[in-house]
Amino acid sequence: MTNHFGKFINKILSELKPTIFIPTRNRSIFRGSKAKQQNLSPYIILKATKEDYDHVLKLMHECFYIEEPTCLSLNLNHNTILDETALKNMAEGITLVARCKYDGCIVGACINNTTNPWDPDLKEKLACNVQCTKTKQLLLFQAHVQRFPRLWNCYDVQKVFEISNVFLKRELRKTDIMEKLVRESKDLAADCGYKVVRLDATSKNLVELCKKVNMELAAEIPYCMYIGKNNKPVFDPPHPNDSVKIYVDVDPQIKKVVGNDSSISK
Repeated sequence: MTNHFGKFINKILSELKPTIFIPTRNRSIFRGSKAKQQNLSPYIILKATKEDYDHVLKLMHECFYIEEPTCLSLNLNHNTILDETALKNMAEGITLVARCKYDGCIVGACINNTTNPWDPDLKEKLACNVQCTKTKQLLLFQAHVQRFPRLWNCYDVQKVFEISNVFLKRELRKTDIMEKLVRESKDLAADCGYKVVRLDATSKNLVELCKKVNMELAAEIPYCMYIGKNNKPVFDPPHPNDSVKIYVDVDPQIKKVVGNDSSISK
């Protein structure tokens, strides 16, 4: 009887099909350990509310524009157009903030939004209606960078989750808060079903951050090759910020369908 039972079990096992494992990006709702880790820090990552928008803008004025290489190169600080753009992005409801658990103070933010294939054209039209020359130059460059890798075509998607601006209070730069903001943004994108996440690293520090969170380099635009009407580079940021590097996080289940043959000069 033992022989017959053994043969029966072997027959069942032989008929079982092997399980095929298809890798997918981690979904934050399945990672309970992360909540425990956050409890050890005085700062937590949360979605920004409408009441947070003005606080995020103020922090952006203090920590982002005065150090971001393209704005620094143009000697351009915040203005109404840039603030309206940031508020429009925050209105999508996918911006994250780093908040102190004890006093509720916002110490950092990751302004996230989604982009469509026609958005670079809309940004160029906006630039044409702007009186400030420096703001116009910045918007035109942003439209060029946004269009350059053609991610919508490359991955056959209609929307791309874009990590537009990441910033943190200076005294906390040596912590891992900014890394957490980016990682949480990637998780949020995955949870919402977005297949492609992009971050345009305009500085060396952001490049290192993208590498740390395992994002992949998709394209690079050297500042010296973005030429203005006077046939001179528009930007001359301080060393070591020599280019914009476009990083992506792509769902492994989708494949790149179109190559990138864009020109890197204007």
